Amino acid sequence: MKYINYDGSIVMTGDRIAEALADYAAVLGANGRTDSVHVPTVAEDGSIETTTVLVGPASELVLTAAPDDELEYEDPDFIRRLRDAAAHAGPDGPLNADGRTPFAGADDPEPFPDA
Repeated sequence: MKYINYDGSIVMTGDRIAEALADYAAVLGANGRTDSVHVPTVAEDGSIETTTVLVGPASELVLTAAPDDELEYEDPDFIRRLRDAAAHAGPDGPLNADGRTPFAGADDPEPFPDA
């Protein structure tokens, strides 16, 4: 699980959901675009809720590790939609200082497989 820290708010979601959101924000930023994304998140009581996040060139998302959860929440359909949207967000890609390739598929075991 990961926490998404955004503009003073903190929400918790699955690792791959958080990584997909960060990737999408990077692509939008590279292309000078924005989007309002309804992210599936985990409430304090463990229920699933939706948090709306505005992502784009000015986004300052910080992902941090959350306590491990046996029931890691994942939403492959959401991840696929976000990855597809990122692929169509514009011609420019973000820089990846860590050298990993973004935009792994929703069914890939790692969000950033080595290139």
